[in-house]
Amino acid sequence: MKKLVITGVALLIAAGSGFAQQPPPPPPGPADASQSTDAPPPPPPPGPGGPKEAGWRGGPHGKRMPPPPSKAAHFRIEDGERKIDVKCADDEPMKACADIMMQIIDKMNE
Repeated sequence: MKKLVITGVALLIAAGSGFAQQPPPPPPGPADASQSTDAPPPPPPPGPGGPKEAGWRGGPHGKRMPPPPSKAAHFRIEDGERKIDVKCADDEPMKACADIMMQIIDKMNE
């Protein structure tokens, strides 16, 4: 009886591990035939303005969009006649830029 129970448990464990395995990936299809039919058409030739005018025109009246704004820290403080404008480098941390601005404010208040 003991051997029968051990054999049954071993079969259940083996069957469970067989179901837990992932199925193999499907074989790849013919690559040559699908690539030739799915290839995008070549780009159209430039317009009458020539290559200079062939760029992307996304802005109003056909003008190019401006570049994205800088991600650098930029502080502007106005106090009566005094104006402070501090702009830091893109790779400089915000804390370092704020410390520089505080030093400038302290020197102006002396």
